[in-house]
Amino acid sequence: MITTDHPIASLAEELVRKHYGRKSPLTVTIGILEHGNQYCFGQGGPHGFDYASAIYEAASITKAFTNTLLFILERQGKLKLTDTVGKYIPECEPNPEVGRITLEQLGTHTSGLPRLPAGLKYVKTDKLNPYQHYTEEHLLKDLLTCKPQAPGHFEYSNLGAGLLGYILARCTGRSLEELVREEICGPLFMEDTAFRLRPDQQQRFLPVYTANGKPVPHWDLGVLEGAGGLRTTARDLLQFAKANVGMGAAPVTAAMKETHRPRHRLRRSDEAGMGWMIRTGVYHDKVHWHNGGTFGSSSFIGFHKEKNMAVIVLANNGSFALRPFSILRPQKSHVEDIGFELLKVMTKTID
Repeated sequence: MITTDHPIASLAEELVRKHYGRKSPLTVTIGILEHGNQYCFGQGGPHGFDYASAIYEAASITKAFTNTLLFILERQGKLKLTDTVGKYIPECEPNPEVGRITLEQLGTHTSGLPRLPAGLKYVKTDKLNPYQHYTEEHLLKDLLTCKPQAPGHFEYSNLGAGLLGYILARCTGRSLEELVREEICGPLFMEDTAFRLRPDQQQRFLPVYTANGKPVPHWDLGVLEGAGGLRTTARDLLQFAKANVGMGAAPVTAAMKETHRPRHRLRRSDEAGMGWMIRTGVYHDKVHWHNGGTFGSSSFIGFHKEKNMAVIVLANNGSFALRPFSILRPQKSHVEDIGFELLKVMTKTID
């Protein structure tokens, strides 16, 4: 059961005002997990608005789902982390540098692949929905011509994460939609997390706006949907966070535990897992988190396993402002700041 009665609600409201001012149109939903109890509240909706069930773009939070699937399938004996791209995509045999990349390297952003596929710029007919026309054919063509950097160095890659999702679907013969629904959402009772929404869900799918309030389309990531294509609610993400702190279906929580393990050090207090960034607090405890953003949406999820706490922040307002002549310029990531400020107050451990 989700309630709105949490002492931190007034602070959350204050933080939304601090970071967003009186920006309109804007809807922000904040979810709190504390000792197994779930709370949800928000701002911007009409009186009586159901913030917990409002559907947002999850954006790059999707990567946590894709990596969880990777470990679920490994535990089922369907694949190994050491398997290579070439094993599942024999079409890229002429390019051995890509063919020898492992699934683990794709999941840890250490594959050497660039952030975006080279061919994207040639099919980008709508700058506000850049991935819309990038297809499997384009992906396979780019894999043939791509020259990755030497593997091992952390380089955040939507291409790599999207390729991982594509491979998971290809090796199982099931769509990524089916995999997420059957292996994660079903066991965790998450009813509104999907790549493609039903008509009744579309009615709860919020319109999206740039940081300066200009309406923009939702993103369609197509073949790279494993990098950021999910739509979801705060209610579902609270269930996802609850499983990540250890309360959920055993096969899912066991796979999640593997995604949490630090794999690569980024800075003194920051590491990367698989689908998660990891921040070490003042008492050497860890907060796992990920953010996400499209041109019209912002998302954040962070959790503290030992304290059984998590924060979700979702907004239908992007971190980009649309300037004259349709130029998008990055602005501040408000949801991440709000998420960490709430986690700091709740856990009393992180900087």
